[in-house]
Formats: sequence, structure tokens, C-alpha cells
Amino acid sequence: MAMGSERRRAQRRATRLRPAKLMGEAGRFLCDCALVERSREGARVRAFAPVERLLPEHLFLYDEVEALRWPARIVWARGAELGLCVDAAPERPGQAERHRIAGRFYAVGA
Repeated sequence: MAMGSERRRAQRRATRLRPAKLMGEAGRFLCDCALVERSREGARVRAFAPVERLLPEHLFLYDEVEALRWPARIVWARGAELGLCVDAAPERPGQAERHRIAGRFYAVGA
């Protein structure tokens, strides 16, 4: 991408395909994903589920390594990759919530 076409205000840094989850506003599982890049204001993720199904515009991005959750919104989608704009500072869910999210059957019953 040419320098003149860059629209980001904050530099993104690669995250080595860090495991993450997309969650609905009520904390319900939407899909697993890999966090490809992240900045203070956004992220690029690669979803591990077909994103042709309707995802809500507003959702949460949960970083499984740092155990942080960001309120975000989808600003672009290309195939399995999504561009997210982070709407606020990250929050660290409590221990019970982190355990629920990391649980083996989180995708099934949350």
C-alpha cells in the first residue's frame, strides 16, 4: 500500500496471529479469530468462521493472550478478514468471566 493511501491515525503492530474471539454486545460468542494487527484505535482480525453470515456492526474483540476485551465496530470486511475500529479503552473481565470465555464449550452455550 502506498504511503499516501494510509488512513490510520495510529501505527499498527503485528501480533503474530494471536488467538482472539469476537463476541456480541451481550457477551455471546460469535466466532474465533486471529488478531493479525492491533493499534490503539483499531485491529485487523482473520475470522475462523464464514463471515458471510451477518455479524453485528458493534461487538467486542477479546484477546485471549492479554485477557482484554475492547468494544469495537466493523469498518471493513474482505473475505475472512475484518477491520475493526476500537471505540473505547480495553477492559479486563473478572476471573469468572475469563474462565467462561476460555471454557471448552463457550461457543456452544454462552
